[in-house]
Amino acid sequence: MVPTLLKRISLIVGLSALGVTVAIGLLRAPDVQSAYARSIAPVALGASAAYPNCRFGMGAGGPVDYNVAALNLGWYLDWHTTITPTHPSQTDYVQVVRVQTAIDGFTFSPPTATLQAAVFANPGATWLIGNEPDSPMQDNMVPELYARAYHHLYGLIKSYDPTARIGAGGIVQPTPLRFQYLDRVLAAYRANYSQTLPADLWNTHSYILREITSDDPDAIDNGGSLEVWGAYVPPGINATRGKLYSYSQMFDVGIFRQRLIDFRQWLARNGYRDVPLLITEYGTLFPYPPYIDGDPYVDENGVPMTEARTATFMLDTFDILRTLVDPNIGYRADGGRLVQRWSWYSSDDINYGGILFYTNTHALNPLGQAFAAYTTQQPPAVDLNVVADSSAAPWAGQPVPFMLKATVGNQGNISVSVPFTVTFYDGPPGTGVPIGQAQIPRGLSGCGGAATVSMTWTVSSPGLHEFYVEVDSTHSIIETDENNNLAIGWALVSTHQVYLPALFR
Repeated sequence: MVPTLLKRISLIVGLSALGVTVAIGLLRAPDVQSAYARSIAPVALGASAAYPNCRFGMGAGGPVDYNVAALNLGWYLDWHTTITPTHPSQTDYVQVVRVQTAIDGFTFSPPTATLQAAVFANPGATWLIGNEPDSPMQDNMVPELYARAYHHLYGLIKSYDPTARIGAGGIVQPTPLRFQYLDRVLAAYRANYSQTLPADLWNTHSYILREITSDDPDAIDNGGSLEVWGAYVPPGINATRGKLYSYSQMFDVGIFRQRLIDFRQWLARNGYRDVPLLITEYGTLFPYPPYIDGDPYVDENGVPMTEARTATFMLDTFDILRTLVDPNIGYRADGGRLVQRWSWYSSDDINYGGILFYTNTHALNPLGQAFAAYTTQQPPAVDLNVVADSSAAPWAGQPVPFMLKATVGNQGNISVSVPFTVTFYDGPPGTGVPIGQAQIPRGLSGCGGAATVSMTWTVSSPGLHEFYVEVDSTHSIIETDENNNLAIGWALVSTHQVYLPALFR
């Protein structure tokens, strides 16, 4: 869940729900409507508009007994492992296994027997290993120990359910200090297990919080001028400070956007380019009226922290998350999008800003209405695409068998409801000779849900040979875009080879 926000001498607010204490040193000032805030006036919501949009999620601070259908949510999490989770309005439930440091290594929650029962009861579920292992206020593990805990739990869950989707990461925010933490996780995994850390997905939180400890020589606690608040410094990292964000920068969508690019670049550098990325928790965190008494807090520029300001940040980040694409580092099965799914914090945690429901009436509050108005404008859609892999082999004077591979993705926001075919051709469809055909069963999820198909093609001569892959060649599925259903791949049969020296470190 969310980290401790602030540590300052001033007003102390106890957060019993999270078991942490937040010291808030901001000034309080009369509420004024931000000039740049979007309207959060109530909107009319038609019941027919509700559907589980796989991109949008929610962190549930309590039982999920709200009108979730109005939000068009596709998934939620509550940072627990649950044997029989509820699925309001057909939402997915994301399981979380907590990890902690122990005297003899690490421990995890729930215990093995409960974990086994939950995995057996939820085949194909998504599992996140750890919640902010880089935070001293949450799972609090040095990188090398997190690598060990992840290895153990990944193997354990996969042994119970090979179809389980397991995610690594869960850091507080994507910053250079946190990438240093993850670099050490990957290095420790390679050193201990002689392989790359396996992950079906990566996930991160994306708060914008200051990184500094009270040990910093320039910290206020030591007579300096630097305020100590935010995400602190990851355990095991030899530093007392990282990014020194200000209060106003917590609402900076430019920072939010750039850090998503930074994370995707990190994934690409480490061989995870074609792995989904989930933002499993983010928001603004500062509470505001009417959920606190009196006037709102203000940032260092005197701008109040209000529900309207939070709504502006939320809706602007929705725009970024929904549209941010990069053909070089984005997830190819999702049309090059950088992020596949995201979860707003929270449903009802009144200790922090960003709640979507009134806790007494369970009705959508103005922020929840803004959320619902945004998702209602996103129609349910299926959009299939296909990416063909190319390969090479040497010519030895006889026919060469190639294993052709292609990845089929659904970059829409709902699952495919019917089976469909994938056809390989020697030449363009319509004039080329079919090589073979495979069928994808119904249920290919949206938001970059992917399936890999393959078949053998024998090439009888040297040179570069094109092949084509077409998805849904019968056009049995109604899609938003039919122009991305064809891909070209190459099978190279080479008569020349170049041998390069091997380098070892």
